[in-house]
Amino acid sequence: MPGIKRDFLTVINEQLAGGVHLTNLLFHPGGNVYILTYQKGNRKRHIFVDTGDARYGDEIFNILNENEIDETGIERIIITHRHPDHTGLAYLLANKSGAKIMAHSTFRSFVEGSQGNNPWSSGFDSAHLSECNFEYLNESTEPIKLNGVDFPNLSGAINIGESGRLIILGTPKTSMTHSPDQLIAVYSSQPEPHPHIQPIKDYKPTDDIIFSGDLWLMRGPMFGGGGDIMWNLRVGLHQIGNMMTGGSSIRRDPREQDAAAKDALKRGFCLIRVKPGHGDEFLGSRILPRSLMADNDILIEFGFPWGADKDILTSREYASKVNARREQAYASFVEELTHWMRLGYKSDEISRFLARIHREQSGGGPLVEEDRHERREQLVILLDRLMNDRSQAVELRQLAESTKSQLPNR
Repeated sequence: MPGIKRDFLTVINEQLAGGVHLTNLLFHPGGNVYILTYQKGNRKRHIFVDTGDARYGDEIFNILNENEIDETGIERIIITHRHPDHTGLAYLLANKSGAKIMAHSTFRSFVEGSQGNNPWSSGFDSAHLSECNFEYLNESTEPIKLNGVDFPNLSGAINIGESGRLIILGTPKTSMTHSPDQLIAVYSSQPEPHPHIQPIKDYKPTDDIIFSGDLWLMRGPMFGGGGDIMWNLRVGLHQIGNMMTGGSSIRRDPREQDAAAKDALKRGFCLIRVKPGHGDEFLGSRILPRSLMADNDILIEFGFPWGADKDILTSREYASKVNARREQAYASFVEELTHWMRLGYKSDEISRFLARIHREQSGGGPLVEEDRHERREQLVILLDRLMNDRSQAVELRQLAESTKSQLPNR
């Protein structure tokens, strides 16, 4: 059924490996909603990852109907974190369907307690969520280790479709977090969607998906346009309130939030598709932290705090160390491209991936945007070097040249 065009919504439908259909509802403004649809018995069932903002309450059931999603078939609703642009329609959908809501155990305080002075609330009242059927998730089995970091396994494998598996993970505890009840969900048709060491028949790493909530704010509420004026006003009033009560008016650097989790996820997958809480899908890859390093990335790796002076990297003490790290980055870059070929990707696919990574390293707040710009520059430098490196295979050099031709002129 063709949907009605709505300025605030982009709908993308795709078929996943494992016999599962994914409907992407990308709201702007507002949090994204992802709907996994699969056959169970003689009817279609659905799992929602987040529910969107309450402002769309009058539209949501029409949107679902236009996309052939029967709300009575909703089996589970997974909430990635407590912010109302992700939880706003949870009560409406759960009440209509009787679906179980799955959330982190610390989400209970949001449902049963006071929100306090929360600039995100938009007048949203969480009290009625107490009427819903909740499953509060605690660590259930051995944690999943990614790049040496333990991610609490909150659900075990949820089997859906023909061979689809959904695993819900908590994020490592930290004092600098986007939300205390944050979780992520990983979808794969394989028992273990990482670390992609050996090729598998009829499977590629980009068949897998991470639903990341607001772990990465590729285009979150604070980076919007005029449609987010009221949000900025609320944050401004919140900051003034903080100052009047002796607090700070400074907003946290988003790069510091959940830094260990984000770094481990970047390094834990050679390639994976990421569905963020706001904005479009982007491609995750360990090629970013290993090879496309901004100056701040190197400073952090050397043990300096966020915001350290970049002139440190050109000092007599560190210049040679930086050069050695850049050499290592080039070797890792070549090694990773070779590995992608070994996993079954063709040269033209790899070129598209690299061009996509270049394109997607943009946006965010001023600090994040600067880092992403530097990573784009590093990709161009590495491609130039590979094109002219006669010690490398001809196929790799041609791949670099093809990729370079796809990038915009600087």
